[in-house]
Amino acid sequence: MLSLKVTVKLQIIKNHNIGVESKFHNVIICEGKNNVGLKDDEGNLTDGYFSLTNFPHGLQLTWVANQKCDTTPCNSLVLSRGGPRGSDNGETEEIKIVLEWVKCVKTLDTLLDQHFLITNNNLQKMLFVFNKGGLERLTQVLRGWARVQKSEVAETPLGIFIVPNRSGIIYPTISSELWQRYLNKNGTVTDIRHARRLIYEGGVSDEARGEIWRCLLSLHNHSHTHRQKSFRNQLLADKYKDIRLKVPDQKSDPEARSTFCTIVSEIEKDCCRTDSHNPLISGADNPNQAALKRILINYYLHRPEMGYVQGMSDLLVPIFLVVREESEVFWCFDFFMNRSAFSKVLYCNLYQQLAFLREVLGLLFPGIYNYLSTTGDALTLTCCHRWFLLFFKREFDLIQLLKLWDVLLGAPSPFFQVFISAAMISLHFPTMIDQHLSATELLMESQKLAGTFDLDEVLKQARHIYQQIVDLPEVPCSLIPLVGGEGDYWDGFRSPNFTCLDCEKKGFCEMKRDYVRIS
Repeated sequence: MLSLKVTVKLQIIKNHNIGVESKFHNVIICEGKNNVGLKDDEGNLTDGYFSLTNFPHGLQLTWVANQKCDTTPCNSLVLSRGGPRGSDNGETEEIKIVLEWVKCVKTLDTLLDQHFLITNNNLQKMLFVFNKGGLERLTQVLRGWARVQKSEVAETPLGIFIVPNRSGIIYPTISSELWQRYLNKNGTVTDIRHARRLIYEGGVSDEARGEIWRCLLSLHNHSHTHRQKSFRNQLLADKYKDIRLKVPDQKSDPEARSTFCTIVSEIEKDCCRTDSHNPLISGADNPNQAALKRILINYYLHRPEMGYVQGMSDLLVPIFLVVREESEVFWCFDFFMNRSAFSKVLYCNLYQQLAFLREVLGLLFPGIYNYLSTTGDALTLTCCHRWFLLFFKREFDLIQLLKLWDVLLGAPSPFFQVFISAAMISLHFPTMIDQHLSATELLMESQKLAGTFDLDEVLKQARHIYQQIVDLPEVPCSLIPLVGGEGDYWDGFRSPNFTCLDCEKKGFCEMKRDYVRIS
């Protein structure tokens, strides 16, 4: 009868107005058997239990059909994790909704029943019927919830609540304790999408960062068990040792040996200069600096097509300081470099990322875009090259940089640095434009901004810009690699409306044909 299954994710909130404390499994509302029914599109009603709970990951609604709860106390139901589970006959037995991408929530008191209606961004609906009252308490909770705002609509006496932008939401920083709650007893991450969402919104605590970065940088797959992780670590450690065997021999290939020696010399010089103020890696006799050199030399041997470029040592240091174990650092760095502006992977190179940035500026900040396009070669965005090449390492101190990289690694876009750059431009370039600076002067002034950016303000603006792009009525197909394709979103309901502009002339869309998700 019921075929609708919905899981919509959310972050934790703190709202002292409704007495919801940041505690695990804090039941706010619990309506017992037969009190709340779920109505399908044909008007059929299945009665069940309904509860609203404050979880570590958010305010969660749980509905469970009666047959699922005949022998289970209602209060214990909210302790289970995961999405909706269906029965053998296709009926929905359990639904969990955390009000994340829900577009609209209504509470409506009719002559016969009280209705609780949830609508997502694609206008799909789910209707809960309160047979024996109790909706007033739910309405009171929603009115006090920081995530929703009451809108005066005459035909809904109890209220209509529309999810606004993310201002005012308090997201948790993922601690080691909270991260462990995403792992089952075998060590598998049970909900990587939701975990990444919290990382994107709230960041990662220092003590949890090492383990989480290992997952985000693909040292381990989120589906790996403890045993599989241990096996993979040993396999990669052995593979790392074997890379040293690739050192070219002077007799068999003197030219390659000469090139190798030149690269080693460059690496040694760069490692001595990189973050020389940091005692953890500075000093000629520092074993950590020696490890950095070995990693970069081995990376050159492993990826000769990438070569070695000045700046790679800058990208390695943050990963080294977080992950620490040499072979694990190497493989995390290898993955990270494939997403960097140094990469030769499709869409990753510097000039493609700058093209994405120009398009974002043109769509959302036409004033800035027009000024840059009429001011010498400013639209080449030379002022942003360092941002992309070093992932903002010169613009923020180490503590801030690690927090920014948390967001980059957890972000829904594989190139979220584009949105970070757009945020920095939108926040600081208007002042320069008011001074009518030339392209050269823009470059000089943008370099002076290093160390002056407010990280929280930049991240807030970057998330907002990303959301604006995704929510456009028509997103140019050229931005598919930037914002992702079908199924790349935390919420399965959410998918941008990509529109082809000049593709009709060609008869096909290159982006839709060639797009491969960068993960």
